[in-house]
Amino acid sequence: MSATREEIDRKQELLDRYRALRLEEILDELRQRAEHESHQGRFPWRGQFRSRAEIEDLYRQRRRWDRRVLFDLTLLIALCAALLLLAPLLLRILLPD
Repeated sequence: MSATREEIDRKQELLDRYRALRLEEILDELRQRAEHESHQGRFPWRGQFRSRAEIEDLYRQRRRWDRRVLFDLTLLIALCAALLLLAPLLLRILLPD
């Protein structure tokens, strides 16, 4: 039983070492690609390399959509509050005694 456990631990250690070496290789490849892209004026953005102008445009679009969502959410809250406040009046109108 002990020999089996030692064999399992040894294989797990080998796998961990291989995984660490592979991750270092991948990191080195990514670093080289990032340096190459930065020399061309492109920067990483969500897994892709884009120019500064593209990134600024994406930020502007995000800000525009954030404002739009905030406006729509505020309008929805106002409508829900008005409906809640006017519910007793609407019930009296719709369901007369």
